[in-house]
Amino acid sequence: MSTIQQMADESPEVAEATMAVGGAHHEEEVHSKRAFVKGLFKSGVSFGENELLKGKLKLQQTLGLGARPNAIPPAEAQIHGPERTVYLGWHPVAGFAGKWFAEKTGLGKLITEKVHRYPDPTQHWAVIVGGFCHELWMDEHLDVIYINEAAVADDWHLFEVGKTHFNDEALRQTGEMVIFNMRAKRPAYNLISNNCQNFALYLLDAIQVGKHREFGTAFSVYQRATGKGKISDLFAETAPDEPAVVETEEGEAEESVTKKKKDYFQGIVDFAKKVMDDNTKTVDSHHSH
Repeated sequence: MSTIQQMADESPEVAEATMAVGGAHHEEEVHSKRAFVKGLFKSGVSFGENELLKGKLKLQQTLGLGARPNAIPPAEAQIHGPERTVYLGWHPVAGFAGKWFAEKTGLGKLITEKVHRYPDPTQHWAVIVGGFCHELWMDEHLDVIYINEAAVADDWHLFEVGKTHFNDEALRQTGEMVIFNMRAKRPAYNLISNNCQNFALYLLDAIQVGKHREFGTAFSVYQRATGKGKISDLFAETAPDEPAVVETEEGEAEESVTKKKKDYFQGIVDFAKKVMDDNTKTVDSHHSH
């Protein structure tokens, strides 16, 4: 038996002091263990957060989410340039990205019970004019953004849908305007109401031959709201090479001419929508899990 233990047995005061010291050591040991476990927990949480961040960045990188460099060469934006053909085009979102879109985003949950068929999210649509594609894409938060890229014809299934006098820079600025308007209503990508097909139709409608003054009014609103955009001939008179889009009779009422033009412009959009509907696979939400 140790001397301290003998003294504790013989003296209540020594015993009490010994217990106090021993208790202090015990509390210190418990505190140390708790600190150790707490440290491990913090390390684990930190590690988990880092791994989650790495996973998120890897997913974003794999899907190609986020802004991309502008491919349109610097130039003065003009909406009364030479007439050019407008195409709608689609290509598959291939590989892992397509699988993720189809299976991991829960897009089917966005569809109400009354809508049983919806666009296949692995088909991506864009407007193609000249050598460039104008597209809706998503940022890291899955909010819609505008991007463009050089068009590689072999990568796209193309459908001619109209004509435009917009040059490439005017198309770029219009694409930004369309996305701004879409984001003002709903920033997040939505398979039904905020997707690449909606963007393509909005852009096509804005750049149609014969709608320049209507476009000018809409673009002016966008300029005032954002401070962005500059089109030199925004309110220029009808370009000499721009044909009349509808036939009119001498003395025909302005209301009649306006209705003819409205029907004509809507007909182009309706045709483009039919092209996409006819060439977009649909997924049956009743049979997709």
